[in-house]
Amino acid sequence: MDRVVTILIVLFILPGCTSPVVEDLEIIQGENDEELQGVNVIAKTLGREIDITRDYNLLEQSGNNSTLILWAAAGCNGCHLWTEMIRQCMQNGTIHEDANVVTIHRYPNFEETQYVYDTYGNNSSKQYSPWPVLVPSETDTAWDASTGEQSSVPLPEAFNNPVTPTLQVIDSGGIVIWQSKTYYPDYSIIEEALGALI
Repeated sequence: MDRVVTILIVLFILPGCTSPVVEDLEIIQGENDEELQGVNVIAKTLGREIDITRDYNLLEQSGNNSTLILWAAAGCNGCHLWTEMIRQCMQNGTIHEDANVVTIHRYPNFEETQYVYDTYGNNSSKQYSPWPVLVPSETDTAWDASTGEQSSVPLPEAFNNPVTPTLQVIDSGGIVIWQSKTYYPDYSIIEEALGALI
């Protein structure tokens, strides 16, 4: 009985820090043999002024530059810590204020958009993100960067099924050129990401 209670507590406390169920993932991969020549994200945002537009087109908004993506969940402590570090790096100039930084909510089937807003969108939150926060739906698919057409590939699958937190750098052609899955923030990882952003 104690073991069941412990498992339930872990499931409710850490929903954003787990990866999708492997069986579901294999089924999705089996159904989608489509090959993308670079990926793009077009998804809803939190609708704040800093989010620029209600439907955010990542490559269009990048200005032909690379973008740092933080795949995050509202209930993920590591995501909170990474958000704070990235914000501090922007404030102290380590990351240029004009750099492309985007947070993408990873688990829409587990967390409501309001929870994401309260965590990353509310400027009185400790995890406030002064950059666009995308909140794709569970059914959103990736867009092919080379054709500009929407694909049938689920968004997470197109980005190598990132767990949270995952940092990625995507170049202007929609190619993921760098990735880190370090749970706790580390300045050396930020330096690596900056090397990829240049």
